[in-house]
Amino acid sequence: MELIQDELKKIGLGDYESLIYAVLLRNSPATASILARKCNLSRSSVYTTLNSLIAKGLVGTSYKNETKQFIAQDLSVLEQYLKKEKEQINQKFQTLESLKINLQSVVNQKFNLPQIIFFEGQEGLKKIYLSMLIDAPKNSTLYLLRNEFVWEPSWQFIFDTEWHEKTKYHKINKNISTKILINDSKIEHQNLKVYQSREKLEFKYLSKEDSVKDFAMYIIGDVVSILSMENTNLVGIKITNQNLADNFKNIFNSIWSKS
Repeated sequence: MELIQDELKKIGLGDYESLIYAVLLRNSPATASILARKCNLSRSSVYTTLNSLIAKGLVGTSYKNETKQFIAQDLSVLEQYLKKEKEQINQKFQTLESLKINLQSVVNQKFNLPQIIFFEGQEGLKKIYLSMLIDAPKNSTLYLLRNEFVWEPSWQFIFDTEWHEKTKYHKINKNISTKILINDSKIEHQNLKVYQSREKLEFKYLSKEDSVKDFAMYIIGDVVSILSMENTNLVGIKITNQNLADNFKNIFNSIWSKS
């Protein structure tokens, strides 16, 4: 009995449904009282479950001596029930595919909003910078405009082997080239050899009127990250949006062309 009950559960009947149907398969016809006793259930639970089985077409009724009795339909009825259920599931999958298409249309039209992440401190910037490299499209360009903050002692880690090799790996893996706009300052000229030694890197000096202070901007793919380091308090925002990124690239290239 337990084996039959377990198999009925596997094809989708509930605990009480599989129990009562299994008992009925061996004891039809049977009254609700007999089923309650054999299944060790209350009569109310038995009636509720029988109504569910009747609705599924798995149980029929008859009367004997004016007493209502219940009869389990044979397994061919169960097979028909499962076939109908299968058809309903297939229809639901078809509806789901249609829903995917319609939802995608809605998302593209109405919900293509910028994804915005705020961050602060060196650790926040490191995570954002690495994520930009990892998520960047292949053969893309990293546009970078910044002041001289990287030459401050607290930013020495940028030139340490571990960090340099980590960022270099992602740039090589994605074949990323870099264009940097930097201030035309004494400290940048002193570090000219660093820029000249880097592969796939172009740099230009900003004009005096375009120079920046306590500021950096990174653009790659559809991502723009903007940093402020006013009063040595680094805060930033990462925006993922193709339209914004394209416009910032245009601004960058405009400055690049006149530098």
